[in-house]
Formats: sequence, C-alpha cells, structure tokens
Amino acid sequence: MVKLLRASHIKPWRTSSNHERLDHYNGLLLNPNLDVLFDYGYISFNNEGTILISEELQEEEKNILDINEKMALSQIEDNHQEYLEFHRNSIFKR
Repeated sequence: MVKLLRASHIKPWRTSSNHERLDHYNGLLLNPNLDVLFDYGYISFNNEGTILISEELQEEEKNILDINEKMALSQIEDNHQEYLEFHRNSIFKR
C-alpha cells in the first residue's frame, strides 16, 4: 500500500544543498521500518539496489525487524547513485 510508505531523503536534508533537497533522485519510498533503519545508517543500498545491512545488527534484531540480505529496491535509476554513494560512505554503519 503506497499510502503507508515514507519519502526518505538519501542525503539528509540538513547536509543537502537547496537543489539536493528538492531533487527527487535524493529520495526513496520506504516502509516506516526501513525508513528509520536507513536514516540511522543500519541499512543502505548498493548500486543495484540490493540492501546492505550493518554488522551492528544482530541476527535476532534482523529477524525482529524482518530484514534480510535478499531485499532490494524495486526501482533505482542512475541519478540515485551519487546520493546512495554519499549514504554508504557517510551514514551507513558498516
């Protein structure tokens, strides 16, 4: 259900330029659970859109949060790549 998804900035609002804040490629539609994990750097996505899960999350936590390494974004475009690279390098907790 689309109405349950949240628009999540890839590069946070506070560190983005005015252009980046309004660039729709600086956003992803995520469910609330993934949105929070993404904002806090516990997940990110590679260039193909496959989820990356921080080693800080234990298996039990991943099970509770219902996340796994087979998850992927349903749509990703080349223009997302710069923002995703920023997220992986500056926010993601490896």
